[in-house]
Amino acid sequence: MLGAGPAGLATAVACAARGLTTTVLAPSSRPWTPTYGAWADELEPALDRLGVVPGDAARVYDATVVRTRRAGEQRLGRRYARLREGVLHAELTRRAEELGVVRETGSARGVDADGDPATVWLADGRRLTARVVVDARGSLPGTAQQRAWGELVAGPAEELVPAGTALLMDWSALRGDDERVPLFLYGLPREDGTTLLEATSLAARPPVSLERLRLALHRVLDRAGLRVVGEPERVAIALDAPARSHSDAVPVGAAAGMVHPATGYSVASSLALAPVVAAALASGGLDAVRRAVRTPRRRATAALLAAGREALLPLDAGATDDFFAGFFALPEDAWAAYLSTDSGPGAVAAAMARSFTGAAPAMRLHLVASTVSTATRPARRALRRRG
Repeated sequence: MLGAGPAGLATAVACAARGLTTTVLAPSSRPWTPTYGAWADELEPALDRLGVVPGDAARVYDATVVRTRRAGEQRLGRRYARLREGVLHAELTRRAEELGVVRETGSARGVDADGDPATVWLADGRRLTARVVVDARGSLPGTAQQRAWGELVAGPAEELVPAGTALLMDWSALRGDDERVPLFLYGLPREDGTTLLEATSLAARPPVSLERLRLALHRVLDRAGLRVVGEPERVAIALDAPARSHSDAVPVGAAAGMVHPATGYSVASSLALAPVVAAALASGGLDAVRRAVRTPRRRATAALLAAGREALLPLDAGATDDFFAGFFALPEDAWAAYLSTDSGPGAVAAAMARSFTGAAPAMRLHLVASTVSTATRPARRALRRRG
């Protein structure tokens, strides 16, 4: 296993639980530091299938808030969750030790699968051998990115993030003089009384600078009288990176292109796939894992979501506000399908069609033009099937 992030460590534990001799190669075994958010109805079953108690490894918010200028505050019934990354890392590390997973510190320089067994060459000159090499080192670079600058703040933040809720998107809080760049505020209360607030660019090509996001966030914090505590969080997620293409290793998680092309989410789907990868390795080896990870259904869904991303990229702040006001006014099953890489292409195409139907004429024209010019063949086929 190359990499020890959530996808890599979870897959390693799932493989060892299947009786497979497993080695994890990573530069360090330090706990993860990024904040991982997900929908509770996706994250909780994924944790449960890994044998991890969801109530221990995730903080669940019973309500999720979206704000736009057009629609005001919308309270979504769907629960949101923040992964307690330290708890999950400690639990997976403990189980890995119990199951005999070998930990190697270092970085892979190359993989050679011509021989039997395959060989992983390390940057320090060492080599490791394995029957199958799984790559969980994260995504390749991309040209479109989601970026965010986050700060932990002390003080009453309920005006921005109502108590007990997760603020998924506030498209009005960061609106300033420059209406060309759409930015939103994201917020999660934490157990110690602090609140994580992030100024976020959903998707941009070229990416929005972190300095611009920092300044936008601090203007909000100054107005609200909130005090920064701790270190900032810097986020940069490639949204259009291709899956790592190996003839000699199989990618999983973000390395397999499992980042949602329009939202940047990946942790719940990566954790959910870990037992599937382990089962495929135990029964069929490398080709079986490839078939399990990159199914035709998943590829068609990803193509549609990528078309949706391309449609959002050129929108200014006002048009983006209008789009999301309408998007979250759809029935939950429609917008929820679009926000998941595990949805079938038919469900995603249906959500896209409903967004189109409810949009203003100018937005409809843009969505049609963008889809025609950027959608891949699988995406166009899925949309045609929706009629």
